[in-house]
Amino acid sequence: MTLPDVQQEKTGFPRMYIQKVGVENLKLPFPVYNKNGSIQSVLARINSYCSLTPNIKGINMSRIGCTVFNAVKEQSGAYTTLEPLARQLQQAHGSSYVYISADFDYPVCQQTPVTHIDTIKIITAKLTCEMQDSTAHNYLTVQTTEMSLCPCSKEMSLLKNNLTPQELQAVQSLPAQLAQKILQSGYGAHNQKSQITATVELGGSTVLHIEDIYTILAASASACTYPILKRPDEKQVTEIAYNGGYWDNDEFIKTTGGPRFVEDIARHAAQALHVLLDNQIQDYIVSVKNFESIHSDNIVATAQICADRNLQTHI
Repeated sequence: MTLPDVQQEKTGFPRMYIQKVGVENLKLPFPVYNKNGSIQSVLARINSYCSLTPNIKGINMSRIGCTVFNAVKEQSGAYTTLEPLARQLQQAHGSSYVYISADFDYPVCQQTPVTHIDTIKIITAKLTCEMQDSTAHNYLTVQTTEMSLCPCSKEMSLLKNNLTPQELQAVQSLPAQLAQKILQSGYGAHNQKSQITATVELGGSTVLHIEDIYTILAASASACTYPILKRPDEKQVTEIAYNGGYWDNDEFIKTTGGPRFVEDIARHAAQALHVLLDNQIQDYIVSVKNFESIHSDNIVATAQICADRNLQTHI
């Protein structure tokens, strides 16, 4: 018995072009390359759409799942972009436009800064391909949560800004190293979790890995976060967020980080990504959201910056 194919009907519906029609949240094991060249299997959530001409009632929805499942099953290596899948979907649908994305949790190897405990930090990543006719645009999105310490709060809390002229003179008469430690100290400063996201358009001469983007984003914050911290690690992390460095016996070790507004984090990340333009990436967007810790409401400070080439800005 031949079943009717209603999707291919050409009458009985408004003849309008549909820009995107497809499926969302298709889950499957998915292979991606990590920075050392080995294959990392992740659980990906696939969204895929195509365009539909005005003269056809509907697309074959199951064809998306079949095409993706078969392509991934037959893949001998891993994916650096979704362009191969997009081209197969375009051929399967006979469509001029195809969009496919795969977002997933991704493990990053970390080591605690003082006790050197090996840990795994989970960040999120997404591969996207958007194809119009034969032209493909490939994107990589990476999102991580780090720490932001308020520069204004620190400045108000600094001990040197709360001393009388006589007290400040007394501190400055102390041995230089002791005076420096006292003048760097304060009553504390409020901090918040900072959600940092970057989307880059791939297509440079060299491969860009998820870990490369993560390293840039983590370095743009006041301090990096860790899934595990012992007390010596916590001491160093909080010192870095407060001072942009830490004391190691009698020596102050300067690092990246330190007090940063949401605007500072966005600019530092964008500055590092800008160096990669035309070499590893074609465009970028950085979005930073600080989840404020001293407000009663769920206030989120947000900043966004982009290279402003092809990507649209979306907060």
